[in-house]
Amino acid sequence: MKRSQTMTTAVELFALQEIDLALDSATSRLAEIEEGLGETENLISARAVVDEKREQLSELKVLQSEFEASEEDIGAKASAVEEKLYSGTIANPKELSDYQAELKMFKDQIGRIDDDLLATLDEVDGAEADLAHVEAFLATMNRVWEEDQRKLKAEKAEVEPKIERLVAERESKSAGLDRGALSLYQTLREQRAGMAIATLERSMCGGCRITLPTSLVKKARAANELVQCVSCERMLVVV
Repeated sequence: MKRSQTMTTAVELFALQEIDLALDSATSRLAEIEEGLGETENLISARAVVDEKREQLSELKVLQSEFEASEEDIGAKASAVEEKLYSGTIANPKELSDYQAELKMFKDQIGRIDDDLLATLDEVDGAEADLAHVEAFLATMNRVWEEDQRKLKAEKAEVEPKIERLVAERESKSAGLDRGALSLYQTLREQRAGMAIATLERSMCGGCRITLPTSLVKKARAANELVQCVSCERMLVVV
């Protein structure tokens, strides 16, 4: 299949190809836009990190509160024992010794709790710093993402009507074309990455860059029939 006799000219098919290429480009871009709309994996991951850091900080603050409550409770018990010891009402040496041992036990417990509380406070400070860092990072990501979404939505609002116009223009352009020529054109578009028509550049095919026979060049220039390249089989047009 090297030639197709038809009233449809290569110039008409070339004009259709220009529309189709623009339609391909717009459709491809719309697909990219739609894929880009919505939250990204990076944003979702960053939010998950923030949630994790918040949970860690919350757990540490609960632990801090527990240590503080324990310290307050044991401190109250120690104060009560200490008050009893220095009240002057205890005359029994054994009872006095028991109160002293109990007071020491409470103070030892308070000392251990103090150590745990200080360590926890250090962890809280570190967790708060980490949280502030990841929250700032997330806020930056959100701003960038929101701006990207705004641009994508604005571009989508331009691309969709453009596709509608191109579809209507294609239907109008192809309406009067020969069905056989259109079938050949579509087949070649599928086989040649959307480029069914190649321009004739002097005596060279603009598609595959091969030098064409003189007789074929003359036929293509005459434009009385559709002429195909002997190598890539694209239809040739003089523009």
